[in-house]
Amino acid sequence: MRTCLFYPPLLLYCLLIPAFGQSQVQKIYLHPKATGSEKQSKFVDSIRLIPLEIKEDIELTAYNSIDVTKDYFLIKDYTGKRILLYSKNGKFIKKISYKKLGESFYPLYDEYGERVVFFGNNKNYSLTSRDRLKIMLDWSNPRNKKYFKKYTIDLNDTSFTIKKEIPDENDIIHAYHYYDDLYWRGQIITSELYKDSLDYEFKIYKNNKLVKGFFPYNHINETRFLNTEESVDVNKTDTPYIHFITRPFYDTIYKMINDSLFPAYQLVLPLENSLPPSFFIKPSKNKTERDNFKRNNGWMFQQVQNFYETPRFIYFSVGYLSHYESYIYQKQNNITYKIKNIKPDSSQYNLQVLGDYGVSRKGNRFYKTQKAGDLLTFFTGNKKVPVPKELESFLKSNPHATTPVIVEFKLKNE
Repeated sequence: MRTCLFYPPLLLYCLLIPAFGQSQVQKIYLHPKATGSEKQSKFVDSIRLIPLEIKEDIELTAYNSIDVTKDYFLIKDYTGKRILLYSKNGKFIKKISYKKLGESFYPLYDEYGERVVFFGNNKNYSLTSRDRLKIMLDWSNPRNKKYFKKYTIDLNDTSFTIKKEIPDENDIIHAYHYYDDLYWRGQIITSELYKDSLDYEFKIYKNNKLVKGFFPYNHINETRFLNTEESVDVNKTDTPYIHFITRPFYDTIYKMINDSLFPAYQLVLPLENSLPPSFFIKPSKNKTERDNFKRNNGWMFQQVQNFYETPRFIYFSVGYLSHYESYIYQKQNNITYKIKNIKPDSSQYNLQVLGDYGVSRKGNRFYKTQKAGDLLTFFTGNKKVPVPKELESFLKSNPHATTPVIVEFKLKNE
């Protein structure tokens, strides 16, 4: 990555950012027990229930997630290895099975290309982490493409056919669209295979060339990244060209405006969740030692993820070394709540819409799937609560308990 050596002011800027402005960033305190339970209606409003067209062979399984595309709701059923496609008004469009692709292929919605991408290893080859790194370092070699397979579904083509494609550079080096004609890369790896020791945790590319790098580290033997693979987390905001960036093992949340970076928040952790100073200066001997450290210190901090800000609240998750927890921070009172302590109430049909998994966001709205049986149970036991008009005919048709319904909601702004 010698390209960046032509920009010494940038390197100095990256080195000084953690120190500069620390007194200006707002602190988010994560108390040992957070707070007690609260009603979900304190945080959530604008709930809209979207019934989906009933089909006999479609049920909502335990392991699923939803993406909201330009024109469709896309439910990914990981158990059945299929995609359920619906229009925005709930009309069933198509069921797409991807079982034949193999075990290592999972659907990823590419918003920039308006397509679904499946990218994984060619099962005819068994690659080690070292093998994959060698391929990344020689990504332009046409022979290396045989180790991977790629399939796509063009969401602008109403046949919704799974088509085979040739993997490109961005697939192999894990680069993703940032904005306009820029791409970002945030994978962090150390290895003696690298010839140049300088790399950056977060990099921006244009036309396959590095244009900016942030947070320099030693690509060969950086202590905190030895015997592991990490990545920065990049989250869109409701405003174009503004993102939030978080780093592994670092408690500062950065705001990115276009390609300029500023520290915005700092997560203040309880001592029991904080990494010891030795973690940053004492290298692990091998992967086994590193894995043992993670298992024995499962509640130590790893990274802030899925950071989303509104005028009143911040919704975010924390990845610990072996655990995962989601939170809501209330700005006015400087209080952080654990999502699992937030309870649904009858004003929102007793639906648990906040959670650690299965919730996606499109702009300022959140989406999750819900079983029709949960709604049937609620309205049967709460006769005085009026059924929303959009649900009347759906519930009267007596759908199966596992029939999917989509819940749309927002975080309160007032």
